Amino acid sequence: MKDKFLCVMAQYDKETELKLKEIQKLLSDNGFVGKQTPNLPNHITIGSFDISQEELVKEKVKMVSKQFHSFDIKLNSIGLFGLDVLFIAPSVNHELLNLQQYFNNDYADGFGWTAHTTMLIDDHETIQKALPYLANNFKNFTGKIESISLYEFWPTRFILKEKLL
Repeated sequence: MKDKFLCVMAQYDKETELKLKEIQKLLSDNGFVGKQTPNLPNHITIGSFDISQEELVKEKVKMVSKQFHSFDIKLNSIGLFGLDVLFIAPSVNHELLNLQQYFNNDYADGFGWTAHTTMLIDDHETIQKALPYLANNFKNFTGKIESISLYEFWPTRFILKEKLL
């Protein structure tokens, strides 16, 4: 991916955010800090765009907030991208899929889209050691997607956040 890009994120409600932060704290308390972007809210990335499209994407985010309702999402599995990223994945429902398709523009350079919330990014050895902590302590739960946000990356710049209906 290019050095600078825009990222549209589906964000959780406060209660879901707290549950995910507890899981991250468990990892951190056991020495797994990772290389993930600090100070970002937990989220599901639903699209990425060239920075030249900022105004267009901002308008899309605003339109989505007037067309889509907040919705429940079942966070029910853990997964890996290679051995570099450890994540929690939702059961993709119609609401999430419709939201992602609204922003679809060949996400992730043609590799497809996997709904997930990153818990840890690190080297292979660290991920392999962290996996049992997450696997042994994660329990399925239902969360809620309540807003959409837009960020620019590298460096991280918050642009906009809109609540869903």
